[in-house]
Amino acid sequence: MTSSGLLSISQATTTGSRSILGCDDFTGTNNASMSGRAATVPAACASRTWVVHVGTWTIQANTAASTNTADSVATENTATANCTVTAVITNLNSGGRSGGLVLSHNGTSTYVAAVMIDAPTDRIELRLYAAGVSTLLATYNPTFATTNTLQLSRNAAVVTTTLNGTTAGTFTLNSTQIATLGAGARAGLFGGNNAVRYDDFVVTAP
Repeated sequence: MTSSGLLSISQATTTGSRSILGCDDFTGTNNASMSGRAATVPAACASRTWVVHVGTWTIQANTAASTNTADSVATENTATANCTVTAVITNLNSGGRSGGLVLSHNGTSTYVAAVMIDAPTDRIELRLYAAGVSTLLATYNPTFATTNTLQLSRNAAVVTTTLNGTTAGTFTLNSTQIATLGAGARAGLFGGNNAVRYDDFVVTAP
């Protein structure tokens, strides 16, 4: 059984629970395009569809995959800037590979990304993309595993990056950076290496 078959989402309604804003377990036909793809967990993620902004994204063995195009991005219409994005990322911890998550995406090329980069010293780069131009906000140095659960969260000005349940770092956006992001409210995946795979994508709030 692939990890896609293990995605389980419960949308509780008690006060303080996390509402599900978007998700996908990427179950589908090999090589099928993710452009226009509807999420495959409709009970929790109805009306969520993928838009491919950069690169080519496809389904590979019930996971998501990008081409080698630099800064490949695909997002769902999750409709809030303040959210927590989580995905399981595999095949990244070798060969200088990279991949990650995005939030506060404006539908074109402005967003925040947490990008895992395999290197002699593993690192996660927190980046702000403004009209496609990248600015490095912070660098964190956790150790990558073979399979990693990456989480990127924004609450107003505070952006937190978590890897495998441990906080890698927290960054506070300044007023100019917040203004740059504006009302961007999509969330999704950041790629650039066709060996890296993404699974169990979930976006929650608060």
